[in-house]
Amino acid sequence: MNKNVQIIAPAQMPFSVGNWDFQVLTVSPTVYGRSGLNEPYEYNELSYLGASAGGIISINTRINEHGQRYGYATSSQEIRFESPSTTYSFNANKFGNQITYATSSPGAAVEARYWIFDDFLSGISLGMEARGKSDVHQIDAAGAWCNVQINDKLIQYSSAETVSPAPKNKASQVIIRDTEKFSFLSNVNIYFSDCDVYRELPSGQIIKVDRHGSGNPTLASEYYLTPDKGYPTGLTTMTIKDGFSDATAVVEFDHDASKKEVTITIKSFTSRLCDIRDASYIIHAPNAICIAL
Repeated sequence: MNKNVQIIAPAQMPFSVGNWDFQVLTVSPTVYGRSGLNEPYEYNELSYLGASAGGIISINTRINEHGQRYGYATSSQEIRFESPSTTYSFNANKFGNQITYATSSPGAAVEARYWIFDDFLSGISLGMEARGKSDVHQIDAAGAWCNVQINDKLIQYSSAETVSPAPKNKASQVIIRDTEKFSFLSNVNIYFSDCDVYRELPSGQIIKVDRHGSGNPTLASEYYLTPDKGYPTGLTTMTIKDGFSDATAVVEFDHDASKKEVTITIKSFTSRLCDIRDASYIIHAPNAICIAL
């Protein structure tokens, strides 16, 4: 493993544990493990880890602006994992709505996980293996996973899968036909305001939605601004915020009915990443508004 690695992540992003020697570890101070397949998730205090790897773990939890409890690093913290033979220490230093994970412990490393694109951060792994071990666990490390969602279906994404280069030109505006859909790709939950948003389900039912995501990096398509799979004539403004208002994006939809065209423009954003790209992966997800903290 590479040592002294430093990774910057949003305070909302959980981490997994790469316990590659499958040691029995005590954890101090207490951290919080997420359980359950659907919201509302349960968060259980963890002071002990069995001989396993993975997990969805947060330093603390917070109630977001929508009354939902989610993992969130509320302060800086040193996290220690101890076995009978060694201690692995990780420093989690919080600044604003970001947190930096770093370690200098022998046999320990932090690793960023990316999904679909090499600029789309989807997870963090805190890895450990005993001193003096060979590289036999690198295969395990390469196959580490994090939870992601595609059109509401939860899957485990392996870091060993192919990740494509990010678009060289970050598009802030696209022009589409007024019968075309748009999509969302985000690494945190995002919530819509200032306009109505509709989504067509695989069953063909069209429902009004006020959010995208449910606690995992999420890709979903079949979004529109009217229940007949269209767009209001003229200008429509959509405001997008994550659940803790760590970032805001303002997107404008300009529907020229005479040309049967809609111009989608990102007017402003405060997230680390916000652009419009084709994010098709397993599903067809064109005109994806990509937001990443």
